[in-house]
Amino acid sequence: MDRQTTTRISLGLIAVFMSPAAVQATFAPRSFFDDFPLGRNWISGTGDLYNEHLTRDVGALFTAMVIVTAWTLWRRHPTAPIAIAWLVQGLLHFGFHVGRLDGYETIDKLGLIATLGAIPVLAAVALWAGRNPHVGSKVS
Repeated sequence: MDRQTTTRISLGLIAVFMSPAAVQATFAPRSFFDDFPLGRNWISGTGDLYNEHLTRDVGALFTAMVIVTAWTLWRRHPTAPIAIAWLVQGLLHFGFHVGRLDGYETIDKLGLIATLGAIPVLAAVALWAGRNPHVGSKVS
C-alpha cells in the first residue's frame, strides 16, 4: 500500500470512528450523556452533571472536524493540518481520561483506552505516511 493511501485510510477511519459520537452529541445530547457508548454510560457514570450546552458544543466540534476531514480527503487537499488537529485533540482527550479510570469496569477501561488511543495513533500514522521523504535530504 502506498503512503498516500495509508494517509487517506487513516484519516477516513478517524472520520468513521468519530461520526457516531459527533451525531449523537449534536442531535441527542441527553442520550449521548446518559448512554454513550451503546448504553455503557461512560460519561454519566463519572458523576458529572449533565450540561446540554457543553454536550452540544462538543458534538458540533466533532461534527465540524469530521466534515473537514471528509472534505480534505474528497478534495485531495493537504492532509497534515487535519491530521495534526486530530492528533492534538486525541492526545489531550486520551490524557484526560486515562488518568480517570477509577470506577469503570475492566471492559470499559479497556474500551476507553482502545477507542481513545485509536484517534491519535491513526492521526500519527497519517502524518508519518504523508510526510515528504525528500525534505531535509540531500539531492545528488
